[in-house]
Amino acid sequence: MNPKNNISHIDLLTIPGVLAFSTCRGCVIDGDNYSGFNACHYTGDDENHVSQCREQLCTMLGINSNSLIMPRQTHSLNVAVIDSIPFDTEKLENIDALVTTLPRVAIAINTADCVPIVLVDDVNNVIAVAHSGWKGTVSRIASKTVATMVECGAEISHIKVAMGPCICGDCFEVGDEVVAQFVNNGFDSPQIILNGYGERSHIDLPQACRQSLLEIGVRDENIVLSVDCSRCNTTKFFSARRLGINSGRTLTMVMIKA
Repeated sequence: MNPKNNISHIDLLTIPGVLAFSTCRGCVIDGDNYSGFNACHYTGDDENHVSQCREQLCTMLGINSNSLIMPRQTHSLNVAVIDSIPFDTEKLENIDALVTTLPRVAIAINTADCVPIVLVDDVNNVIAVAHSGWKGTVSRIASKTVATMVECGAEISHIKVAMGPCICGDCFEVGDEVVAQFVNNGFDSPQIILNGYGERSHIDLPQACRQSLLEIGVRDENIVLSVDCSRCNTTKFFSARRLGINSGRTLTMVMIKA
């Protein structure tokens, strides 16, 4: 990567031949909810700013624009397999997870409090990235993404997982109706449903994602939880709970280098 074009980011996995990171905002202008690095095209930012950020990312990665793949996320359980480049952009609508075996193709999702999940089987060269908000988490989008990876040749025992910046359990306050959905779907662990923070309950989304991955056989030692809270660190990451939905998004990507 060219240092002159380097984007502030945090590495999520250290695996030879694989890049996996989440972007940081970088230069923040007070009062501008899109300032810094934002490559998300559907949350109200200026098109020129989004294009400039994407171009900067592609330059940094040494790929062309066709090889940067981002879906239009809708909190669905839909997973797309990127099996050719260029990829039909219409097939990226209503998608919340991507899987590929192609080298030099960066698959990415955008978040602003939801859990970004990177998954890598570096033995069979299958990679994935998933957007797991509370709706996707309670419906186990992480598990569905792993299932799609297996269909593409991955083996669960080889899959390594890392979660990027997202809202922490202390910050993620929810109503009783959300708690009920987690309980009814088997997420009733005290590690996941947190009480004692006031009148309302709190949920630890990364722990819930971890549970769903363990249920299908991903090794616990291969799962790295998020260490950065997006809501606590809005000068570093975007947070819809702090800034509102009309704001930028943190990009999380993974790519097989060659």
